Amino acid sequence: MHKIYLVSPYVDQKFTSLHLSLEYIKFYLMDYGYQAEIIDCVYYKDLDDVISKLSEGENPIIGVTAYTRERFHAYKFIRKVKEEIPDSLMVVGGRHFSSLSEETLKELPMVDIVVRGEGEITFKEICDYVYRNTNIKEILGISFRSGTEIIHNPDRPLEPNINKFRYFDKNHLPDTERYPLVSSFQRMANFEMKFFEVMATRGCPSMCVFCSLKADKARYRSIDSIIKEIEDKIEITGVRNVKFIDSSLTISKKYVAELCGRIMEKKLNIKWDCYSRVDIDIELLKVMKKAGLIGVEVALESGSPRVLKAIKKKISLAHFERFCEAAYSLRIRVFVFCMISLPEEKIEDVDMTISVIRKLSKYIYSLSGLQATRILPDASIYQIAKERNILPSDFSWFEPYERQINPRISSEHYRNVPLYLEHLTTEDIIRKINEFESVTRTEIASFYSFKRALMRNLKITSIKKMSLRDIRDKTYKAFNMLVTACMNRHKEKFLKIND
Repeated sequence: MHKIYLVSPYVDQKFTSLHLSLEYIKFYLMDYGYQAEIIDCVYYKDLDDVISKLSEGENPIIGVTAYTRERFHAYKFIRKVKEEIPDSLMVVGGRHFSSLSEETLKELPMVDIVVRGEGEITFKEICDYVYRNTNIKEILGISFRSGTEIIHNPDRPLEPNINKFRYFDKNHLPDTERYPLVSSFQRMANFEMKFFEVMATRGCPSMCVFCSLKADKARYRSIDSIIKEIEDKIEITGVRNVKFIDSSLTISKKYVAELCGRIMEKKLNIKWDCYSRVDIDIELLKVMKKAGLIGVEVALESGSPRVLKAIKKKISLAHFERFCEAAYSLRIRVFVFCMISLPEEKIEDVDMTISVIRKLSKYIYSLSGLQATRILPDASIYQIAKERNILPSDFSWFEPYERQINPRISSEHYRNVPLYLEHLTTEDIIRKINEFESVTRTEIASFYSFKRALMRNLKITSIKKMSLRDIRDKTYKAFNMLVTACMNRHKEKFLKIND
């Protein structure tokens, strides 16, 4: 009997959220009579311990997914497992491997099959191929070897009915010690709020060049299935705060209006947060507020119209200003995300971003920082970077790569993911991040953000790393935040969320 394992390789940063892509595949296989087990390597002592688990059955089918930042852990895992369990069928998928299917099969001969695109139906058909001896050449959306030749079967069309897929089943709950159903959203209120997550859609039809989440079209779960999931999670957790984790819930006005109508009709009495584009109908925002919306996260990316056009964001600064003003007037908390070192961006463009944020700071509840743009193999920016010689001509996602980078520019967990550095130097980026954070301290800070910053910096591990100059600088910044928090008391009161 071939056991089926769905594996998340070791990662440097332990996460408490579910591996949704693996959960989707697990439940889809279950619906067709296959039993799969998810293996999260961070909960095993070492790789030998994982291999011992995978060796429990003969000739296992092993599905592996990994983010680009964890690719080297995945490569190591694949090599070691195939060496120890040579009769295993090694299947890889996810956005990283999917976008590099040819390279994967060339550079990792231990890989038997690459799944391109969404994995549920394709992985199920791979299991059919193993268990029922179906024809591998008829499985859409895979790449594999036939002798020395690499075969790419035709792409699999997107499944229009995503009600076929699920990641949650109240009768098959995950280990809640490892993956709690609720988690804190620290920035939402001046008290701890617990939220559970819901995903209502798939795919974002926007074509932003830096993003890997785009798809040809958005697809929507039935409203009934979403309401049922919310009701089940309320029953299990006792929590009535929902975080919709869709990349952009508000793509379809009709869909969101219907969802809000059902939330009110069912009297769910929930508070919720979501991601949204800023070019939505303000009337829809009003309906969302009536249905319990308390916070919305939006991505401006840049305050430069020229850069917005270059990255194909397809929004205007007028859209952003109108959205922020309207959301604030409705007492909805606005969280804003910006980026730096985007294609064609120069210093004066970054200054425009900072200027826009400063101008609208009275409407913005929180800033999520200024993230340096990273190059990912499944985003259009990868091709742009190659064309503009931002990546060396011999760059390979399979060769060792690690860049020593200031942690203020990029987290250490992304040190093996190249940055997009076109017109800005790392020194330029650090200087502008400092200016951006100054706006946060002097324009947007609240008592809660001040408290969080204070607690973060008072940790013994943080203090030990500080010089006297660091302590002096942080004390000065803390004072600025406190003064700003006092000035923003009216905003905090106006946007108050009752617990």
